[in-house]
Amino acid sequence: MTGRQKKTHGAFDWSDTTKSDAAPPVAVNASLNLLTNSFDITSESSAAQSHLITSKSKMNFGPKLEPERLWTMDSDSTTQTAAALARPSSDLWLSSTSTSSVSLSPSQGVSSSHGSLHQQTATAATSDLLIDLNATPGPSQRYHQHTGHQGQAHEALATSTFKLNADLDEEPVFVSVEDNSLFRQRPVVPQSDDILYPQQIMEDWISPSGFGDPSTAHPPGAIPSVPVNLVHGKYRSTDQYLDTHFELMRQDTLIPLQKAVKSYRATVAPKAAPPPDLFDQLQVTQTAASGVPPISSGFRLYEHVHLNAVVYGSHRLLYRIGFRLPYHVRISWPQSKRLVEGTLVLLSSDHFEHDIKVATVVYRGDEPMRGSNRFEYMIDVALERDNDEDPLGYGDPTGTDIKTYTMIEATDGYFEAYRHILNVMKTIPSDELPFQKYLVDLDLDMRVPYYAAHKRYFDIDTSPKRRQSGHRKPVDIMDNWPPYDIGMDKTQMDALQTILSNELAIIQGPPGTGKTFVGTYAMQVLLSNYDRSVGPIVCICQTNHALDQFLEHIYDYDNRIVRVGGRSKSEILKDNVLFELRKNSDIRPRGVARLYRQRDELQKAIKDLLAELYEEPCVTLDFVAKHKFLRPRQLDSLRRLGERDAKRGGLAASKTIFDADGEDDDWNVSSQAPAAVRVSAFHHNPPSRQKYSRGPGPATASSDWDTGNVNHAQPAEPKAVDAIEVWLRDAIEFVNPGGEQSSLSEDLKNQFFDQQKGRLFEDDDAEEDLIEEDELKEITQNFFDGSDVRSNKAAYTNINRFYKPVGDSGQRNPAQSMYQAHVVGFQHPPKSTTLQRKVLNYKKPDPYRAKTTKGIKSAATFDFFSDDEDDDDDGEIVFSATAKMHETAEDPEDHHEVLERWMKDDDVTLWPLPVRLQAHKIWATERNRQIASKINGLAQSYDRLSKDIRKLRIESDALLCRQSRVVGLTSTGAAKHHDLLEAMKPTIMVVEEAAEMLESHIVTALTSSLQHLILIGDHQQLRPSTAVYTLSHHHHLNVSLFERLVNNDVPYTRLSHQRRMRPEIRALINPIYSDPPLQDHPHVTRYPPVAGMDKNLFFLAHEEPEENMAETASKCNVHEAQMAARLATYLMLQGYTSKDISIITMYAGQRTTIRRYLREERRVDLDPTAIRVSSVDGYQGEENKIIILSLVRSNMHGQIGFLKVANRVCVALSRAKHGMYVLGNARLLCERDDLWNEIVANIEDDVSPKIGTDLPLKCSKHGIVTQVRWPVDFVEVKEGGCHKPCGTLLDCGHQCPLRCHNFSHDEVRCHQPCRNIHPECGHTCTQTCSAECGLCYQEIRLTLPCGHLVQGSCGKLRREVKARGGKCSPCHRGSSK
Repeated sequence: MTGRQKKTHGAFDWSDTTKSDAAPPVAVNASLNLLTNSFDITSESSAAQSHLITSKSKMNFGPKLEPERLWTMDSDSTTQTAAALARPSSDLWLSSTSTSSVSLSPSQGVSSSHGSLHQQTATAATSDLLIDLNATPGPSQRYHQHTGHQGQAHEALATSTFKLNADLDEEPVFVSVEDNSLFRQRPVVPQSDDILYPQQIMEDWISPSGFGDPSTAHPPGAIPSVPVNLVHGKYRSTDQYLDTHFELMRQDTLIPLQKAVKSYRATVAPKAAPPPDLFDQLQVTQTAASGVPPISSGFRLYEHVHLNAVVYGSHRLLYRIGFRLPYHVRISWPQSKRLVEGTLVLLSSDHFEHDIKVATVVYRGDEPMRGSNRFEYMIDVALERDNDEDPLGYGDPTGTDIKTYTMIEATDGYFEAYRHILNVMKTIPSDELPFQKYLVDLDLDMRVPYYAAHKRYFDIDTSPKRRQSGHRKPVDIMDNWPPYDIGMDKTQMDALQTILSNELAIIQGPPGTGKTFVGTYAMQVLLSNYDRSVGPIVCICQTNHALDQFLEHIYDYDNRIVRVGGRSKSEILKDNVLFELRKNSDIRPRGVARLYRQRDELQKAIKDLLAELYEEPCVTLDFVAKHKFLRPRQLDSLRRLGERDAKRGGLAASKTIFDADGEDDDWNVSSQAPAAVRVSAFHHNPPSRQKYSRGPGPATASSDWDTGNVNHAQPAEPKAVDAIEVWLRDAIEFVNPGGEQSSLSEDLKNQFFDQQKGRLFEDDDAEEDLIEEDELKEITQNFFDGSDVRSNKAAYTNINRFYKPVGDSGQRNPAQSMYQAHVVGFQHPPKSTTLQRKVLNYKKPDPYRAKTTKGIKSAATFDFFSDDEDDDDDGEIVFSATAKMHETAEDPEDHHEVLERWMKDDDVTLWPLPVRLQAHKIWATERNRQIASKINGLAQSYDRLSKDIRKLRIESDALLCRQSRVVGLTSTGAAKHHDLLEAMKPTIMVVEEAAEMLESHIVTALTSSLQHLILIGDHQQLRPSTAVYTLSHHHHLNVSLFERLVNNDVPYTRLSHQRRMRPEIRALINPIYSDPPLQDHPHVTRYPPVAGMDKNLFFLAHEEPEENMAETASKCNVHEAQMAARLATYLMLQGYTSKDISIITMYAGQRTTIRRYLREERRVDLDPTAIRVSSVDGYQGEENKIIILSLVRSNMHGQIGFLKVANRVCVALSRAKHGMYVLGNARLLCERDDLWNEIVANIEDDVSPKIGTDLPLKCSKHGIVTQVRWPVDFVEVKEGGCHKPCGTLLDCGHQCPLRCHNFSHDEVRCHQPCRNIHPECGHTCTQTCSAECGLCYQEIRLTLPCGHLVQGSCGKLRREVKARGGKCSPCHRGSSK
């Protein structure tokens, strides 16, 4: 289907009936005579048309005309009303006798059958009126419609002639009416035309804004054919609601792919520059008007892509593909966003001109598997959409025509997050959408949950003491509550009552107000008041990290929790992951073993077909006869050829090397089949010098050990001689698994590239490709289930040149480098030789012609490894039939090698070899096509069985989940496991951070059994993130369900007491939360001041310019990055740990720059690199003692980008508890944004101004304030104090010799002379204070009792004399003798 047929926006919909008793359509016929410019119309009698209604047509010619002037009739006309077909003039008026079709009914207006724009059947009818837009109509000339009944269909028809007014200047306008039900027929995976030809499709869909239904009017800057989310007002119908969000999500994943292909064509494969399309205009508009960074290249490129293997995945059949990176690109895979599992990739063999294949990455791993050389990587992909004209297929068995592809991925969007959302939305019936009256109709009458209305009374005391003492705190959810003390303020109590009493409860929690606390407490109340009868409570969070935190709060109260999805990082919840619970559960899916066996049989069948494809290069004679490729006489000639060869011994009777000498006839030394032709003496040459050989190659003893002792095996039945194989024996060659190896020059070139890589080009990853490891795990956890078998461990079959014959022993471990297996093996040949397989060389020249044209082979055509003739047992030369034919030919050049000419000859043995190969290639192509078709059919069965296995597992998982009280999922996981949620039949669902989720994420998580939905979030903080800027800001895709309901006055409760920020920090967000304002909890006023700082809050203003990150759209500010790194290091010198400090910024480029400067601040005793540096978006829901905020933007163009988004500003300014330090261009912010102007004004008007160009650092010891403006100014406080000496008395009595510092003096080493006295001698210690006193080193002269005089250090002499009993050395030696 084309984009025109898929698109429902722009299609006509006449199903909006206004009366239930509408009459059936009335048919009229009309023909246009272009010569007379008039209509000949045959219609029903006027008696049948006497009952009229006044109804305006939904299709208007002329955009500015009043309804009364749209349709007029000739006053002399005998008919009173009719309708004209509103179709483009090129379709309606070109034929002189054209007959159009239209369907009229009182409630439906006019319905066109052109293009299948609606699902109703149109009857042949046209207008029986005079179309005169310039005439002044009378009351009776206004447009009317028939209300006749079917019983009048047989009445007499009246014929009238009307003249067409051709003087109308205005062009007809096509006003579209949508059929919102057709979105269920649209594909989830983008179609080829949608990606390759976006401009054409966009033009097909364009309709003028301002006409038709006002709810579908497009604001300026919006894409004309894409619907707009209605943030104010209700939807007309459930189908319109679902259609709108389906199309917005589909476009959000489609547009990045379209831009990627367009950018690739313009940069990598440039042609004539196409005219700027809608995307270019939107990009220029949004960049110039809003300051949003321009879009970068939009794609990542991978080259030399080829098929490597077929992988039998746990869910479907996969392809293993090899690829190379562009030369200048180097990747740190563990931190790269490239080819993340679930990403959509596009492959093309013609640079995306016509060929395109869509696939999903299924396995990449921490680092892709290595390919056949040092530059090649491998990943596993699932083919989502193939090119029917040029399918991906299963490789080339000959190895001579292996296709290579170009592969790209879009830099924006993540398809896996969209796939499940779109699939679920297509399955939601329009009359079964949960909470439809609130989501679609915006009903403001909030009701009590059905299950709670029966109970009504709840005990809201969840403390353990209540369980023991029996004390209760009962409340009536439908009445006012008593003022119980449960540790909540008034607004939190109101929120708790809203949660328990509203079937759709909306709780807004500004920063620090405890919305998570209220949500978890409400869950405890529900768990304590209900048993399993209401099913498990489902908890949904945006991220795995947030989900773990939320479930940990519940775990202390009730540990019967199931964590669905990837493995949890929480130590508390690691045993509650669904995958782990399955191991210890007695619940097992029934019948799954049988399905696994059936799937294994399919896997074996696919392997057999691949073996036939690769190990049987020649088609069979039966195949040729079945498809009637040859005539009966030609088939007989082939049969006779096979019979003659069988009598002579055939290809299968050739002897081995040992048989040629007449020895070892009864003892086999090879486990492989005998050679088809004589074995060449050069088979031991390195495989890189040998692509083809004239024999299968020798076998060694080691191969016998691999395959067993063949002398004790049952003899295999001899294979029947294949006449086709005999016929083509001259073109049969042998190839090793691995195919062609690189030449010496290619190997040297690769070695040079490997040595130079990173020297000629920047070797850092592109900043836009980097991702936090936690974020990467977040994505992959949503893709993999705990039970998924990673495809690198799954069975596989190599294809193309990597195919291994079935007899080959073992398959290579995919984790092992294929480069080591081939290239290294070339340098050091393995002991065993792998099996070779036969291939047909379709480029093989006619051997007889090669000899007869020149008499001898020239140096250019001489093949040292080939045999020109076959020797029989007697040593005589046996020529083929082709050679015999050429012996009788007068001139070989006269025999043209044209297949059509030779098809007239009944004896195919006379055909020259090139003609034989031409014919066989046609036959083999057909056979291979049939084999591929069979494999595709088996692959579909394989996928169906995998889905059936998953269904059975879901049934058992649902039973397991229903035994628990709480089930937790991420928003993406909820859509992925929607069928599991349906099987669980939950009654209650809690959505945390609902304002940060796309509306479609929440809608697709709802189940038919749900009675109670609780939304907790804050729409004034971060909005949902999308891939396409235009869809967010002009189509309101980034408006969450939470925000939309609040904006439409659906009842909600807002918390008002914050418990996070000290009051001066909280004042920063007062302009955002002004009605009502936030209030402070008393304990935030008791925070200690920030050590080493003169202010707990400060805005350091500067005007240092920003910079653009190379090759990306991100920004950085080196000045701010250096200041943030130095300030963070200074705070660590005050005694704060790295966990107490966080640095956040609006731009990913600045995050990378700050990390680089933090690395430069490392010391032996201090490592600031452990400080968390995060984007504002990634820090949502987090908090810390001290926050350093880098705003980045500072330019002469007045652009502030993300800084004018109030939601991001709110998050950025509300993360700090004790201290907040902002770095930015205050003047620019005040000039460009009213919110920042108010924030800065509030800071300036404070009693103690907290903004300036110098940051005051205060020495806690001397009270001296050091002003810091530039990063170099931190030299004055490099030890964390001030410029003065420390002066503190150490334990030794000396003053600290260091400059003022804040670290402990236990680490200070005093270098002053020691003042201690040695007790033995009374001498003063000669060491420094920091060293141990030890022995006395004072020089002395000492007279010993023996009368001798000795001289030396005091301590040493005393120790020696004491050891010798008071004698000197000579005396001691004499006495010892």
